[in-house]
Amino acid sequence: MTPLRMPILLLAMLLAPLAMAQSVSFRLPSREAWVGTPLQMVVEVNNAADDAVPTVAESQDFQSRVNPVPQRMEMQQNINGRVTRRSTLTWTVEFTPLREGTWTLPTVQVKSDARTWTSPPETVTVASSAASELLRVEVIASPASPWVGQSVELTLRMLVRPYINARFNVQLDEAQMWQLLDAEASQWGVFLPRLRELAQTNRRPQGQEERIDGQTWIAYELTQTVTPGKSGPVDAGDVRIVWKHPTGVTAERGFFGGRELSLTGVRPVSAAPKVSSVLVQALPEEGRPANFRGAVGNFVVHAQAKPTQAAVGDPVTLTVTVVDLSQGGTDLQTLQPPVIDQASLGGEFRVPSDPLAGTVDGNAKTFTQTIRPLSAKLTQVPPIEFSYFDPELARYVTVRTQPIPISVSPSERIGAESFAPANQPSKPADTLTEVEGGVLANAMPDADMLRNDRLRLGAGTAVAFAAPPLLALMALLLRRRRDRLASDAGLARSLNASKAAQQALVAAADAAAIASALCNYVADRTRHATGTVTRSQAVQLARQAGATDAALQTLDELIGQGERVAFAPVRTSLDQGARTRALELLQSLDALRWTRRRMDVLEEANA
Repeated sequence: MTPLRMPILLLAMLLAPLAMAQSVSFRLPSREAWVGTPLQMVVEVNNAADDAVPTVAESQDFQSRVNPVPQRMEMQQNINGRVTRRSTLTWTVEFTPLREGTWTLPTVQVKSDARTWTSPPETVTVASSAASELLRVEVIASPASPWVGQSVELTLRMLVRPYINARFNVQLDEAQMWQLLDAEASQWGVFLPRLRELAQTNRRPQGQEERIDGQTWIAYELTQTVTPGKSGPVDAGDVRIVWKHPTGVTAERGFFGGRELSLTGVRPVSAAPKVSSVLVQALPEEGRPANFRGAVGNFVVHAQAKPTQAAVGDPVTLTVTVVDLSQGGTDLQTLQPPVIDQASLGGEFRVPSDPLAGTVDGNAKTFTQTIRPLSAKLTQVPPIEFSYFDPELARYVTVRTQPIPISVSPSERIGAESFAPANQPSKPADTLTEVEGGVLANAMPDADMLRNDRLRLGAGTAVAFAAPPLLALMALLLRRRRDRLASDAGLARSLNASKAAQQALVAAADAAAIASALCNYVADRTRHATGTVTRSQAVQLARQAGATDAALQTLDELIGQGERVAFAPVRTSLDQGARTRALELLQSLDALRWTRRRMDVLEEANA
């Protein structure tokens, strides 16, 4: 070892314990803000305790908020047998300016293990917000004046001005403008389930151009059906949309000599819908039927009974179906059944008191109840009444089923008189009577009826017989899987491809690292050598696996951005939107059926 290397090695050994030292950094990406638009500060806490939560001082110029969920990253290095670990918590602090001018941001502090870190003084320039000129948000309800319990279709309309640059003759289309939506920073209220449903199926709202006051806007719409449970304004939840609107564009010479346009910056604008003027009306008390159970809409009701021939006391299955004819539909999951009890059936049937759940099939909900006739004189099941409130007529309506004809015969009662002489036959019962003990019986039990002739197999015996072969089969399958993974490195890489790619995307520092993670993922899934899959090959292999056109376009764009950053003289910081797009793309790619073509194997063997 040369004399020069010895001091360097000693210095590295002395500085190694400092790698685990606690530190906090405060980063403010921009010092320009707008009234009402949040300005974000990134607080990175290294190797601190989990309770190191930033706190913000009070301010009359800003409304502050700390995102309660930080991003966590764990890193471990092993250099010459020396293991070092690093834990990083990244917090986001939002400052929303309340007025224009030049102001100093509130102080941010982080306390951990009796140490305190304080953010340096940061002065920002706050301009008057012109968000209404770039973004508008409104919520529309249909119908406009709903009643309590009536289904209401809420539509979230997001209108954004498309970015236009006359110098380069550039106008972003509706697909490009949608990519600038900051979905994570936005609040969606009742529309969040609909947005997640679209994201899971790799879809998005289709933007439509509209002319408003002589200006061009792009309108995106999300719809969600709600059922208000109380009167007053329609509650759509907390809705605030954040859009990253471009502030400039520049032209650069691309990797292959062509002109490529890139954004020089974006300005976050946010907007929330005005307080809804749509009021939910309370159901009137006048004319409300006694059997009304909250149904609102337009319904018809049908009933059937099986069997229609029975003896006194025999069970008869009564099925009542409520069909929804309401415009726009009704939430049948919460629809209550019609009143089916002994009083509503004229006191001629015995009815259980258990509540009815019902099953939903399309626009119909079916309720099933077991009834027992109490007299042989019955000739029909009385009509079943169902009351609802019709919002179009603004009044209560009661509909009835048709009576169901039935035939009830007397039941044979077997008792002590059965042992009388043969010339004294037993008298059939015309009505169902209650014997001692509260049992409605058709016959007296005897020893033959009470004897249990079933063959019983205990649970312990079944487990004792089934456990050994099941355990042996599980051990065999585990051993075969272990041997296969040990002998086939490509299979192990393919099974671990998604986890490895996700870890690489989370730890990516720039677009080049994201592109490398996606290419390596395709290589692992198709069992190519790591680092050998190019941009065009990755797109082609994904197309063979069945990827959609949108996924292929996103894959090509992300890898292309990474190539441009890799060859750039200075690497720029990573746009968090690119990481989010890459993680969403990884989910869709992971659902594909990846196969290794035979020609690929032959080409690599001949290379």
